[in-house]
Amino acid sequence: MNRFQKMSYSIPWNIALLTLGSFLTALAIKSVVISNAFLPSGISGLGLLTYYIFPSVSPGMWIFLLNIPVFLVGWFFISRPFFLYSLYGMITLSGFIEILPWTVSFDDKWLAVLAGGVVLGLGSGIALRSLGSTGGIGILQILFREKLGVRVGQFSMGFNVVVLGIGTLWLNLNDVLYSLAMIYVSSAVIDVVQRLFNQRKMVLIITSFPEDVSGAIMTRHGRGTTLLNARGGYTGQERTVVMTVVDSFRLKRLEATIFNVDPAAFVIIESTFSVLGKGFSVPR
Repeated sequence: MNRFQKMSYSIPWNIALLTLGSFLTALAIKSVVISNAFLPSGISGLGLLTYYIFPSVSPGMWIFLLNIPVFLVGWFFISRPFFLYSLYGMITLSGFIEILPWTVSFDDKWLAVLAGGVVLGLGSGIALRSLGSTGGIGILQILFREKLGVRVGQFSMGFNVVVLGIGTLWLNLNDVLYSLAMIYVSSAVIDVVQRLFNQRKMVLIITSFPEDVSGAIMTRHGRGTTLLNARGGYTGQERTVVMTVVDSFRLKRLEATIFNVDPAAFVIIESTFSVLGKGFSVPR
């Protein structure tokens, strides 16, 4: 495991990610979401909906209270590191919502949708880069996936639909629809943050000089290769395909290396979200 991989699994690094993610999420909720009567996704959305109905209890406290039963159940079904990191994230998020004083006003609610969605997405995306989360929705997703076979995306969509559906009974319909748009923006930003750090390129090289290409990749770029036995569908000729995985920054240099060795090489490049193993991320 290299130095960065060791750091990414250290307690201080994960605490820092959860703290920053919780701060940004709380900043969006306190300064944009609440002031515009929007509903974010997950337990935070349910907590704010409850706050709008029963405003005598603060929004941070509602989010904290609604997370308690989820964490009590999660104690028995999820890994201890994920539970403890998520507990820290949830407490930090609730605390930041309580203490942050800022409110931002917008003349156009669509600007509030964009601002809230982007900052929420940044906060959630950063927190998800850690070994935990900022609330109970992650725990519920794991429970429903492992116990009932419900996929994460399906559960998240269903949960948000229920919360927004109930919201239409108490909130202005326009605000509920704005909330839906904000959740969409937030989800898109989360995907961008995740891809920014995780995306790799899988490269398949069909060449007449597989040993030379493989050696050049390992020597010049320090990347491992795998030689795959293949057979041409039209010619029936036995061939060797070179497979390797690189990050986006090395891709153009890799292409130059391949075509310097074999100008007639046929190269297939495929984006892959995450690679686990030596030299990349380690299985969590």
